[in-house]
Amino acid sequence: MNLTIYGPIALLFLLLFSQPLTAKKYYKHVDENGITHYSDKPPADTEEFESWQVRPEDSEYKVKVINRGTKESPIFYAVNRYHGPVELMMEVTQRKNIVIEPEWPKSYVIPANSELLLATVKPKQKYMSWSFQYNVGSTLGDPYTVHDSNHTYKLPFVGNKHYFISQAFDGDFSHFGDQNQYALDIAMPEGSDILAARAGVVMDIAEDFYDGGVDAKKIQRGNYIRILHNDGSMAIYAHLQLESVVVARGQRIEKQQKIAQSGNTGYTSGPHLHFAVQVNTGLKLKSVPFLLQHKSGAIKTPEIGPI
Repeated sequence: MNLTIYGPIALLFLLLFSQPLTAKKYYKHVDENGITHYSDKPPADTEEFESWQVRPEDSEYKVKVINRGTKESPIFYAVNRYHGPVELMMEVTQRKNIVIEPEWPKSYVIPANSELLLATVKPKQKYMSWSFQYNVGSTLGDPYTVHDSNHTYKLPFVGNKHYFISQAFDGDFSHFGDQNQYALDIAMPEGSDILAARAGVVMDIAEDFYDGGVDAKKIQRGNYIRILHNDGSMAIYAHLQLESVVVARGQRIEKQQKIAQSGNTGYTSGPHLHFAVQVNTGLKLKSVPFLLQHKSGAIKTPEIGPI
């Protein structure tokens, strides 16, 4: 995010705000050929359809930088509305006649649901024009986190079910890149109960997407739950079914507690659960290897095959 701030002579001052989305309604119907259609408008040729009101996700940045001072003497604060810490980087890209205290670039760790003073800005020469441009970067999690590599994760589904790990660590279909290198894809029917593999706090939720596919446009359109663990690592449960989440942001949950139902939303070639454990390694999310306890009680690194 790149912002430019001007002094009073330029008569312009920009603040970080975003406009709220309005609620939407979606419609589903099956045509005479048995093909299911989804739309944000009711079908014109039939009255037999399903509809539901979508609760739009909060459209404001969950981490934002705001000025609590004046145009002449800005005082910048970070506001974190996530139920977990966020790392923030402030960096000046252009400047004219200004003093920033403390000087940027500088990184900050903003605790969950809190505000933090970032810096004050003032002109070096009081009666001369001033301006500056800055970038804001942020990443979920505390960059000082050390994942407990000896922790054993439980199966993220009901133990008497039989599913299949279709992609394991370093999967060649989509498990490339730091965030997904050590992820699992567990094939299962839509609507299967998803359980927490480890206790923690619900940091974030998305549950308003209703379809999936291998179109790149769908990469950011999958439903998920992000859970923050006691050691600062975070589990991501993705491709969940529309509006199936049964926990709330900020809720403390226990291991093996039901949290949602599996689905087929986002970038996906078929119904499955995508599960990964991630840490912030310094303005960068990275997945980490983990141990999984199987039905037999054996504790091992997960591999492709029945589970």
